Amino acid sequence: MEEAERLVSQREWERGAPYPADKVSVRNISLTANAGLDVWGRNKEQPLLISVSLSLAQSFQSAAEGDVVDGSTVHYGKLSKNIISSVKEETSAMWHGTFNLALLVREACLRSAASPEIIAASEIDIFYPKASMLGEGAGYRRSTNHKNGEVSDVLYVRNVRVPTIIGVNSHERQLKQAVVANIWIDKLVDMAAADLYIKAEQILTKAIGDSDFETLESLATKVAAEVEAGFSNSVSPGASVRLRVEKPVAVPFADAPAIEIVRIKEE
Repeated sequence: MEEAERLVSQREWERGAPYPADKVSVRNISLTANAGLDVWGRNKEQPLLISVSLSLAQSFQSAAEGDVVDGSTVHYGKLSKNIISSVKEETSAMWHGTFNLALLVREACLRSAASPEIIAASEIDIFYPKASMLGEGAGYRRSTNHKNGEVSDVLYVRNVRVPTIIGVNSHERQLKQAVVANIWIDKLVDMAAADLYIKAEQILTKAIGDSDFETLESLATKVAAEVEAGFSNSVSPGASVRLRVEKPVAVPFADAPAIEIVRIKEE
């Protein structure tokens, strides 16, 4: 029986997640839905990509031995259809925030199994490719351990490109170059926080654009502090801000040098 939910950080959730576990996943189900906030912060219909990963309580041994899709596994065709039909039906009637959309998708996943008891954990990722002004998109991931009730919420913005002065060389002090930033924020305090990806990008772009550091280490530390301060009322103690920053043009024969840091809000 599934226990009452308890919010934990992503790293805590991963420690308690079922392992090893057979998994059934579907990646990037493409839909248009009246859900989330668009890049202007409006409750408007927009494209989205849904990815799900279901960890099974036991191996799908009988399905493998019989070479059939039986009750020990989840039919990924049925899984995809249930998610699509649920999202289309529910969002056609009313707008859904991202948190509620994730719950809707999770319920569709549980209905796709012969019994909900065979699913030990679920990870639901909702990605909005048009919800970022300067990046490749933004999204929200909700991971649930159905056995111990632990839940992890992660808000993220992907590949935001911001011109800034950065570098130790003299020529780097003369012209701005693009920095690419990815950010993940966990332990959101309420359902509204799942739609704060626009705020995260705004803090990110201002902090990077206004800076003139010589090193990525200093830049990343400053940006993470700005994001942590901006989200101080939107996350729980123990929450983390994970930030990755890259300089794509800095090294001629590499994609990019990068720095990644994690800062944890004090308990």
